[in-house]
Amino acid sequence: MSTKVEMIEKYTAQLQELGIAVDDKVLEMTTDACGPANYSADGQLVAATDPDEVDRVYTGFVADELAETDKEKGLAVITEVLEQMSGINHKYRAVVYYLLAKKYGK
Repeated sequence: MSTKVEMIEKYTAQLQELGIAVDDKVLEMTTDACGPANYSADGQLVAATDPDEVDRVYTGFVADELAETDKEKGLAVITEVLEQMSGINHKYRAVVYYLLAKKYGK
């Protein structure tokens, strides 16, 4: 099993691949928000083409952690982030959460 530090290194590399400057504090927060999913091969990734998965991202992070109550708006922001990551096959959940947090001003 990877350590939190190793996972953050992977997430940092993916953000750098996207040309994003990393805010370590926000990345640590989004990594913590993923919880045990960080250590699950399936859970650490977001299935961007699965509507149920996108809804889980809204419910589990955008609504709960970012306090977005307008589901339509939240889903639109998720779509923007997933489009931003369209060139990446394996979208790490913590990276998706990071980009969402930044869009919400964190």
